[in-house]
Amino acid sequence: MSDVEGVRLTPRLRLDPVDTSRAHDLWLVHGEEEVWRWYGAHAPTRARIGERAALMEQAWRLHGVHKWMAYERDGGRVVGRGGLSRTPVDADWGQVYRFLPDEPWARQVHDARSPYPAHAHWLEIGWAVRHRFRGQGYATEIGRAGLVFAFDVLGARAVVSCTLRHNVRSRAVMERLGMGFAGEIASRGLVEGAVHEQDDAPYVVHVLLRDEWPG
Repeated sequence: MSDVEGVRLTPRLRLDPVDTSRAHDLWLVHGEEEVWRWYGAHAPTRARIGERAALMEQAWRLHGVHKWMAYERDGGRVVGRGGLSRTPVDADWGQVYRFLPDEPWARQVHDARSPYPAHAHWLEIGWAVRHRFRGQGYATEIGRAGLVFAFDVLGARAVVSCTLRHNVRSRAVMERLGMGFAGEIASRGLVEGAVHEQDDAPYVVHVLLRDEWPG
C-alpha cells in the first residue's frame, strides 16, 4: 500500500524515495563499514553520498523508480535503504542478457536517457540494512515491497539481483524472495579475502520473471 506516489508502507516500514533531502540518512546507511565494504575498498565521502542522492532523485523523476530510504513506521529511525533501479545499458549489465528470455524487451531502452540510458523492462533490486537492525527480516521486507512495486505497479517483465559471491546474507534474502539463481557475471569488486578491488570479481545473479511472480 502507499499514501503518496512512490511511498510504500510495509508492516513495519515506511519506504520513501531517496532525494537530496535524505542524503544524511543515506550516509547513515552507507557510512557503516558493514555496508560500504560490499561496494568498494573505501568508505564513501559525504560528498559522494550527496551525489548518489541527487542521481536517485533524478531517476525517480525521469525513470519513475529508484531506491527508497527505509524508516521505522513506529519511531522513525533509519533502518536502511533498498528497492529498485533501472539497470544501465552498458557492458556490465549486458552480461545479464544471457539469463533473460531471448526476446526484444530484454534489450529495449527506456525513453528517458537521463540520468543514464537504462533498460525499459527489467530492473535491479537491492537492500542495505544498518547493523543495529540486522537479523530482523528487514531486508526481506524491503525486497518484497520492491517486487510488488516492480511487477504490480511498473509492470516489469523481470527483476534481477546481484551481489558478490561471498555475500551469503544477501544471497539468502534473494532466495527467501523466491528469486532463482541464474549464474554469475564478472565485474569490479572485492574478491573474498582480497584488500583491493579487482575487475573480475565474481557476482551471482538471481532472477525473477513476471510469469513466475505469484502476485
